[in-house]
Amino acid sequence: HLEVARTRKPIYNARLKVGPNRKEVVVNVTPLFVKGQFQGSVGVIHDISEIERLARELEDTRRLLRYVKAKYTFDDIAGSSKLMQVAIDQARKVSTTRATVLLNGQSGTGKELFAHAIHNSSDRKDASFISVNCAALPESLLESELFGYVEGAFTGARRGGKKGLLQEADKGTVFLDEVAKMSLSVQSKFLKFLQDKEIKPVGGNETVKLDVRVIAATNVSLEKLVAEGNFLPDLYYRLNVVPIVIPALKEHPEDIPEVARLIVMRLNQEYGRVVTAIDPAVISIFKKHDWPGNVRELENVIGRAMISMELDEKVIKVTHIKGVFENHEKRSQLPEGKLSVLMDGYEREVIKAVLDKCSWNKTKASNELGISIRSLYYKLEKHGLTDNQTDR
Repeated sequence: HLEVARTRKPIYNARLKVGPNRKEVVVNVTPLFVKGQFQGSVGVIHDISEIERLARELEDTRRLLRYVKAKYTFDDIAGSSKLMQVAIDQARKVSTTRATVLLNGQSGTGKELFAHAIHNSSDRKDASFISVNCAALPESLLESELFGYVEGAFTGARRGGKKGLLQEADKGTVFLDEVAKMSLSVQSKFLKFLQDKEIKPVGGNETVKLDVRVIAATNVSLEKLVAEGNFLPDLYYRLNVVPIVIPALKEHPEDIPEVARLIVMRLNQEYGRVVTAIDPAVISIFKKHDWPGNVRELENVIGRAMISMELDEKVIKVTHIKGVFENHEKRSQLPEGKLSVLMDGYEREVIKAVLDKCSWNKTKASNELGISIRSLYYKLEKHGLTDNQTDR
């Protein structure tokens, strides 16, 4: 702070050791100006060990394939309607077996939620649950990720080779999302695995016996793809041992209040809010909407509403969703994507709008947003927001 006071310039990523344990931290300090006059500085301290942990997590997520512990159970699936109860009952029953499951449903209906719940109710719950999005990777990479490879199998292959995700899931469950996107050649190899319960890594000659439960999911008709010659009939029959249809949200609007309450509870924890209810008028609007994005869209709408609320507000009202449902008759697909990314974008829009309203007076803006000036400066840096002028 003394250096910033002397130079009037920010300091970023300065490494220091603090406290009796000499813990290593990274410090960012930014000068504060009011009406062109220096008034002090704001500092943010980050624990180095936390930054290193986040860096490792980022590297893992960049693979686009997730090796996770299944975190959802049937308690996380809301719905008392007949359609949802049929799907839930089927999933509960099949969870006690080792049968292959095919989850059918539109995007955003919660297919992965069902996959987690089935795994967590099975005798494999203490073993690995590995989720693979078949649309995320090109054919050659998907094959090597699923089946692994031996050293020298191809240019760039890791020394010593690499275990495939199927082998990592031994004694556990693998969830194949968007299985329809799997190429015919990978389909053929996966079919052989289902038939023989063994794999042969790319470039290898030795086979590896495996015990893996398979849950697949699709948002398109595999029967149609089979008829068109784009999906192997034998693989379809192997996957479709127990088909479960997860209904679109518009097919069971009576479940919306229950689903919405569960979403609010989850987002309260994520956002640090204490929203306790949704106004009946909002529920009425929700029930009239077509929900082309299904539960994912509903979660998006509720998340946007919660971010726009004042910190002391506890009930989601019509004013909080204004603009989202300007025309109930029109189907308006909201953007798909990770909720955290969508919320970051919306947070940036809200902060920018309030700053413009307050003529970029950050003290006024922080008061209107209900956050500290320190938090506002952190968010400005996070979102790259600047008006290229000193505060007024």
